[in-house]
Amino acid sequence: MTPLVLCSLIIIITLLASGVAKAKDRASTAAAIVNLDLDRWLPFKAVSRVLPAGEIVLALWLLLAPGWLGVLGGIAAVLLFAAYFGVILRALLAGNTASCNCFGGASTAPISGYTLLRNLALLGAAVGALIGGMATDRSALGQLLALDAAGWLWLLGAALAALALWAMYRSELLAEPAAQQVAGSQQTAPAQTGEEQGEITQSEQAEEDYIRLPIPFAALTRPYRGETVSLRELAAQQARVLIWVSPGCTPCRKVLERVETWQQKLPLLKINPVVSTESQVSQLGLPAEIEVFVDEQSSTERLFGLGTPLAVALGADGLVAGGPVIGSGDVEQFMEDIMTEFGVNQT
Repeated sequence: MTPLVLCSLIIIITLLASGVAKAKDRASTAAAIVNLDLDRWLPFKAVSRVLPAGEIVLALWLLLAPGWLGVLGGIAAVLLFAAYFGVILRALLAGNTASCNCFGGASTAPISGYTLLRNLALLGAAVGALIGGMATDRSALGQLLALDAAGWLWLLGAALAALALWAMYRSELLAEPAAQQVAGSQQTAPAQTGEEQGEITQSEQAEEDYIRLPIPFAALTRPYRGETVSLRELAAQQARVLIWVSPGCTPCRKVLERVETWQQKLPLLKINPVVSTESQVSQLGLPAEIEVFVDEQSSTERLFGLGTPLAVALGADGLVAGGPVIGSGDVEQFMEDIMTEFGVNQT
């Protein structure tokens, strides 16, 4: 047995733990992609479905594949952990300390130098696993089955050391959730609290397959003032529905005709049409109390999709509360669903 089989075991266990955690909470992976500003390159919904299974398959590959197949698995592991290291390094250099959700929703701590150090250690272990795979024709499982008594003792010692370090780490984390639980139990939270704050909620059944993601780091412009405001700032002020429209779009006119009525029936929300140029604002013919925003070059719209009319709801909790939906029929149904949630009479 090559001692580097320990590196293989570290990578296998890490991939299995990470893959299972991500599979249990797909939203955590999608949220991490948005938080780390990777959504401009990665389709977060597809990645949140594929990545957990990929990690589990790679772990089993490293465990079972012998010879050159194992070497290929080792190369894949090195590339994967190098990518993870690069993502964390890029975030730290940009001053982004959002959570990477590296182990699903259970790992919500902000990234730090310790996160980078951990990923560097895992990258080193992946390199060790690759070198170990090149030094033997046996799979990691085959090497374990061929261990003698001395080998099992070394493995037992490594396992005990890892268990002790993990237990110490976990014990330090217990105080914070306990304190949060006590604080939460002391707070009064009437059923109307979210509604009073203008927060959009979906019914539990409707959200079963809906992944609520953090509001993207994007911005719109207030016309005639040149003031740029981020989507997160807008949502923090009040939950709202943004509706991208074009004055020359016939389906958009249908939607625009109902905007004033929707706003009157949903005073807890702000409903804001969005156009692509400042010159289009006056063409909408909306009353002054309906604030219109400008999305120059449709850069923010691209984060949700392309096409008008397009609607998305931003919750006051910092998450996308609904949508995006595209097309006049879908937008109207979307608004009717919101009114139903708020108990608004639609007649």
